[in-house]
Amino acid sequence: MIPYIFFTLFAALTAVYMLFLFRMRAGLRFLAARSREETDGVAASLPSVTVLLPVRDEEAVLPHCLASLSAQEYPAAQLEVLVVDDHSSDRSADIVRTRAEEDSRFQLLSCGEEEEGKKAALTRGVSAARGEIIVTTDADCRHDTQWLRTLLQPFADGADVVAGPVVIDTRARLFARLQAMEFLGLVGVGAGFFGIGYPRMCNAANFAYRRSCFEAAGGYEANRGIHSGDDEFLLHDIVYRQEGKAEFVTAPGALVRTGAQQTMRAFLRQRVRWASKGSRYEDRRFVSFLVLLFVYFLFAAAAPVVSVTSTAAALAGIVFLLLKILADARVLFAAAALFRQPLRIGEFLAAEFLHAYYIVVVSILGQFGVFSWKNRSMRNV
Repeated sequence: MIPYIFFTLFAALTAVYMLFLFRMRAGLRFLAARSREETDGVAASLPSVTVLLPVRDEEAVLPHCLASLSAQEYPAAQLEVLVVDDHSSDRSADIVRTRAEEDSRFQLLSCGEEEEGKKAALTRGVSAARGEIIVTTDADCRHDTQWLRTLLQPFADGADVVAGPVVIDTRARLFARLQAMEFLGLVGVGAGFFGIGYPRMCNAANFAYRRSCFEAAGGYEANRGIHSGDDEFLLHDIVYRQEGKAEFVTAPGALVRTGAQQTMRAFLRQRVRWASKGSRYEDRRFVSFLVLLFVYFLFAAAAPVVSVTSTAAALAGIVFLLLKILADARVLFAAAALFRQPLRIGEFLAAEFLHAYYIVVVSILGQFGVFSWKNRSMRNV
């Protein structure tokens, strides 16, 4: 009786999961079709832009990021890069000062004693910005020389907020390739939401918005106590409160590349921090949907245990696993094609057996655990 009830409920949850991924694939197909109709061009009119780069103890990766920003093919008079130091204890500030001496577009700002965390750093940057458009990225990222021109193209057509793809391009180790695949799935789902006209997810490493929209939102005041979500909460405010226009750019020039986490501990810390904002979204329908997805993954994680109770249960478990693999593959391979990323079938299949357990663990720790970032212990309030 218990296996029958379990798999009956699992069937309903699987239907919801497959419908969700069907919609995400439809969104990716829409973006792909639109991309074929457009060229990897640049904005006809180039607005004044401020690139904000919050840093904390980033001396190992910062020089590469600054070099890629310095190489941007964008009018110098229309561009400034504000690097905001969040109390770094290494040579990050010195590296930025050296760059600023060589390139007048760069400027170092420092957080005050009462300013701590990424949102405080970004707020400090926006307050000093002169650009009409604010673009955010991260210190561990690298950018194409046409990145800004390509990312900003939708603003010429009236966009208020724009997101672009971020991919992990370090793939020498199996662990790095698995991270790249998982991250590609997150970016693909985020792009899929944009494609169906319901923007929910984006990444601050490749994010742009009108400064006037940030000011109209009151900055991060409404979610100051939540340590993650500087990108998504602002996206939601601009789109759903201010009725702004949002776009996702898929052109190759807009792609931002980043590195993989070096250890499992660092990887989990990062994902737990990202997951910590899940229950804080204002859209209760979306939060309810996330809870429903979490329940689905709970069932998927428990399915192998229930499957050993009988032959029928084992067959049902295999069927539901195959359905999950099929649904995940359709979205992941669509995202890989859209963002021109390699994907190995063998590694995808191996990751599928860990996927449900990973989601369950990260989700629970994100909502109830203490997480850390750059030697800071954090808890949402």
